Amino acid sequence: MTRVGVVSFWHETNEYSARLAGLQQWIDYELLTGEALLAAHAGTSSVVGGMLEALGERAVPVFAAGAWPSGCTPADAMAELLRRLDEALEAAGPLDAVALNLHGATVAVGEADVEARVAELIRARVGDVPIAAVLDLHGNPSVELAAQVDAVIAYRTYPHVDMRECGLEAVALIDRMLGGERLATSVAKVPVLSCPLVQGTEHGVLGRLIAEGNARAAELGLARISVLAGFAYQDAERAGISVLVVAPVARRAEAEGLAGELAERVLAAEGAGEFRLELPKADEAVMRARHSGLRPVVLADVADNIGAGSAGDGTVILRELLASGTTEGLAVIADTEVVAQAWDAGEGAEIDCALGGKTDSLHGDPLPLRAEVVSLSDGTYVSEGSWAAGVRFEMGRTAVLGVAGNTVVVTERATPPFHREQVTSLGIDPARASIIVAKGALAWRAAYGDIAALTIEVDAPGACPVDPGVLPRVTEPVTVLPAQTPRAGAPFSPVADRASTPVPAPAQGDTA
Repeated sequence: MTRVGVVSFWHETNEYSARLAGLQQWIDYELLTGEALLAAHAGTSSVVGGMLEALGERAVPVFAAGAWPSGCTPADAMAELLRRLDEALEAAGPLDAVALNLHGATVAVGEADVEARVAELIRARVGDVPIAAVLDLHGNPSVELAAQVDAVIAYRTYPHVDMRECGLEAVALIDRMLGGERLATSVAKVPVLSCPLVQGTEHGVLGRLIAEGNARAAELGLARISVLAGFAYQDAERAGISVLVVAPVARRAEAEGLAGELAERVLAAEGAGEFRLELPKADEAVMRARHSGLRPVVLADVADNIGAGSAGDGTVILRELLASGTTEGLAVIADTEVVAQAWDAGEGAEIDCALGGKTDSLHGDPLPLRAEVVSLSDGTYVSEGSWAAGVRFEMGRTAVLGVAGNTVVVTERATPPFHREQVTSLGIDPARASIIVAKGALAWRAAYGDIAALTIEVDAPGACPVDPGVLPRVTEPVTVLPAQTPRAGAPFSPVADRASTPVPAPAQGDTA
């Protein structure tokens, strides 16, 4: 029986976030080896869960590390994570293949392309065996990553509801390679930076591009295409939209041609303005919600998108909501100090506090409040929705506050609004709210999309602004056109097969 290693190394890094991903943040979210990985992911709808399902007894659980989206990982923490990965690979023994779960936009201090570094380390350990990797649709994969991995695919959906399916696909590609077929991944990079709100795949430009790519790949008989929206909140060369085409090495010309063709369609869509949008500010958004006569209305706090690494303590929308006299509103905000204050006071007590706005200068000022401590919780819940169903999440100690007829959930850890259980586990029914403030762009729809009578996306301040162009940048995204396929079909050589062809810098004005 073949032995297929399962490795996961996942972090979405917002280089503009003040919340660093120290080693403890990784430990708190996921840092597992061997049987602990199997116990955490078997039977779940995560990427790793799909890989384990497809592999069955062939699976060798090696290593899984992850942290909530946030700022960069410090150099010493990343060095320790890579050391533990290398140690786990050595302990796993000889492997016939590796199924690899990555994000595609992980950055550490001093290490701008963590995914390529991880893949390089794995390749050095396992040699020339098949490796298939799954990326988040918001990854910024580099040509260097494709130099180390045979087949690289990405989620097709945003909100991400096909993670398990992608894990199954990765194993199917591995099985093709174990059967003797040699696969490679062609990469085309397009220097377009866009807000997540224009990246939804059910409708809109990205969904159309993915559908067109799937149709063309089927016509050409190629294995898999991926169009990655990319992650705009990085100051990195690899940022932007990416096209990946997996195909047999013998079909390299067709694969590169399709990658280049789809990249040109992305550029055409950008030229037509399909990746740009304008949204109301907080005061106008609250007014629209109150005058709509509908409930619940979801106000999406796009720039304080926790799932993209933002602080989760933005106060601008909540301030407007309270100033407007709204009642029965619902908001979740991260503030360790206020949680501690509420726990010290106890349930039923009243506290005077300054809520939020403490992480950095991007998310508004602290909001002075008098609040009743309605309930206290350890903040643990198990998701039951379409994103990572069956997985245990921990928000840290949590306090439910009553503020002028509204409910404000305060957590120790900034936790994305991916699941309704985030609030229902606290005894809160979001369907009864008048207005819900969701700190996200699109992924919150997995939690509240079916109950939202109206959605208003808000242009508020934060580390994930609606217009990525307002962020200061030192590095321009790289243009790689036409596509490149750096991994050769010959036995692997870390030096010979690493991409070495220089790529031209983009012209001024190429970024969105």
